[in-house]
Amino acid sequence: MKRNSSAPSYLLQVFPRGGRLPEGIPVELSLTRGELIRHEPITLIWREVLANGQQAVVKLYRRGLTAWCRSLAYGFRVQHEFNGLSLLEKLGIPCSLPLFWCHGHFGLYGWGEILVTEWVAQSQPLRSLLVTRSEASRFLDLSPLFADMARMHSLGLHHGMLRTRNILVKNYPEGPVFVFIDMPRFHHFLRDIRGTRMARYDLMFLCQGLLPYFREDQVMLWLSAYGIPESEKIDLLVRLKRFRSTRFLRRVLGAEFNVRIVMTKFFTFYPRNAPENQQQMGSRTSY
Repeated sequence: MKRNSSAPSYLLQVFPRGGRLPEGIPVELSLTRGELIRHEPITLIWREVLANGQQAVVKLYRRGLTAWCRSLAYGFRVQHEFNGLSLLEKLGIPCSLPLFWCHGHFGLYGWGEILVTEWVAQSQPLRSLLVTRSEASRFLDLSPLFADMARMHSLGLHHGMLRTRNILVKNYPEGPVFVFIDMPRFHHFLRDIRGTRMARYDLMFLCQGLLPYFREDQVMLWLSAYGIPESEKIDLLVRLKRFRSTRFLRRVLGAEFNVRIVMTKFFTFYPRNAPENQQQMGSRTSY
């Protein structure tokens, strides 16, 4: 995390949308009441205590006026992430609980959008844990994480940014709980996506950050927890070891999956005479 005490302090009065707080009643946010987590040219993240006593994480994304107007037409990043986290919460999958989102002109910060989520106490990113706690690579069992990912995919949810920095580990080492965060690129398909390109790349992005720290036999066990057939695990492991994530690849895949989600809204994916079990589960491709 990047910390910078030079970030401007400014009292924001925002109007919540879509969350637990009533719309139309302003909420005050201020850096001076909390702890700065990240300060970058277009991103400001801090933790603070809301007026109701709840600890929260505030993410402010600065946007130029043109980009902000475009978001009015096509949707805001924080609204999309709010919807993704809300779906995980409804499914009972551990995630950073979304409180509300909003957009507008935020004084000294200019045009932008804000997402407020509940603070996950006693947690740290999985990537940070692996770097700072060497024993984690020997004793940490990620089977529950892979099982949750399989459940998420079986219900059509594609994370889109499933990396070790976007998973929090809570209550380590007593009783680790894996918490999903940061879902601005999620997609919701109305079918089981296990065995598809969407699920495969979620797996690849996550395992790329795990393989430097864990033995291959551990990863194989977690692939079993996900539900990968024994006949496919060896081949998948080879592909995982060769995989390299780049910003260009992530952008290309994001564009591809955006097209796929649009196509599912306008075309019938299965013919009417397809077997009933295929219509319900979706045709599965090899990993």
